Amino acid sequence: MTIRLCFPAIVVVLVCTLRAEGLKPNLPTEAAQGYTLAWHDEFDGDGLHKAEWNLRTGERFASMNTPKNVSVADGKLRIALNKEKAGKADYTSGGVISKREFKYGCYEARFKSPPGEGWHTSFWLMKNSGGQTGSRQEIDICEHDSKDMMSYGANLHVHFPKHEGIVGRRIATPDLSAEFHTWTSEFTPREIRHYFDGKLVAVKHVESLQHDVMSVWLTTVGWAKLPWSSKEKIDDTKLPAFADFEYVRFFEKPGVENEAPHSPQTIIVYGDSLTEGGALPKDQRDQAWVKIVERESGGTLKMINEGKGGRATGDGKHDFDKMTARQPRADKLVIALGTNDSRDLKDGSVAKAVENVRYMMDRARQCYGALPILLVGPPNLNKSALGPTKPIANEREAQLKALGAAFEALAKEKQCDFVSLFGVVPEQTMLKDGVHPDATGNAAMAKVMMKKLVP
Repeated sequence: MTIRLCFPAIVVVLVCTLRAEGLKPNLPTEAAQGYTLAWHDEFDGDGLHKAEWNLRTGERFASMNTPKNVSVADGKLRIALNKEKAGKADYTSGGVISKREFKYGCYEARFKSPPGEGWHTSFWLMKNSGGQTGSRQEIDICEHDSKDMMSYGANLHVHFPKHEGIVGRRIATPDLSAEFHTWTSEFTPREIRHYFDGKLVAVKHVESLQHDVMSVWLTTVGWAKLPWSSKEKIDDTKLPAFADFEYVRFFEKPGVENEAPHSPQTIIVYGDSLTEGGALPKDQRDQAWVKIVERESGGTLKMINEGKGGRATGDGKHDFDKMTARQPRADKLVIALGTNDSRDLKDGSVAKAVENVRYMMDRARQCYGALPILLVGPPNLNKSALGPTKPIANEREAQLKALGAAFEALAKEKQCDFVSLFGVVPEQTMLKDGVHPDATGNAAMAKVMMKKLVP
């Protein structure tokens, strides 16, 4: 009798071990190399492993976290969401917090959000204690507000010495309530790399922050009665509902504390047609200054050309968030605008351009973290070849100088690097429009930019 009772238990342990053996995180093949499974819960029993988890309790925004709303069955952790009175709350929800604490490594969970507006489902990491002992960083691998089923937030906060949101961005997705998806995040001393269904979607630089151990949190709360908004509502017609988690895993890699910087460095160059190189003949596009710098870097730089013809700082401000969504990684950002702004001779135009660029710089650091930025003062032009704009050639030249000086002051204010291209491009190398450099002019710009960009 005793043997029969123990034997199935032993079989369960063996099956779980076999399932875990050889598991790798859902990362591109090269990125997954070296990781081994250190801790996991496949939720394949008939109840929560209470030795591994604490239950989240208490009121949070519009719902009360209650133990009865957390269950394990059919290979899933289920958090039930109900409309029912509990304390002062009109709804109930739940969550679990790992008793173990982790630090550097790869965190992964697979889950499906509940349907219906008004719920905040999260897979996140933070020390399960407040005050001055710990709780230094909160890594939000997924924060999904069900008001929008087609995106989620990947965010970073610090809680000591004061609470502050450091980095955040929105990730576009399919309907997160329609099927299960996998979220994976690598946390290293240098950066956090976020993946959605195995695709890199965000990289945050964190080397300047103090790091602490963290618990794993799987939670859902009612997203209404928020201190900062009274507009959020819960859709009662979709209740009861459930947030379902298939598994959660933590992988380790030896030597991660000594991880080398990412190589090659990814440099995004955000600019206008002078960055794009579109004015060059098609057979000379590889002579654009961005291409030259990448070639001459000896493989140390990967240059992402985000130039667009006709872009001024105001246009760039509106485009910038779209660019950060396209580009998950930036080890450095170059902002090279101003030539098109020089057409605007109205009072206050330079100050307006500065505010537009300031927005881009702030937004870049919000998306990527402590990001080095190189701000570029616009180059000169050939006044004698300006064509239709020749009558205001002197005014445009003066405006270019003013923009360069203002950008240099902004760079100093924002503690970032600056380089001026005014006077760098020989006038005889300008194309017929008097603005765009030919291949020789691009080579002149590349020579100056390499001194700032090549390690």
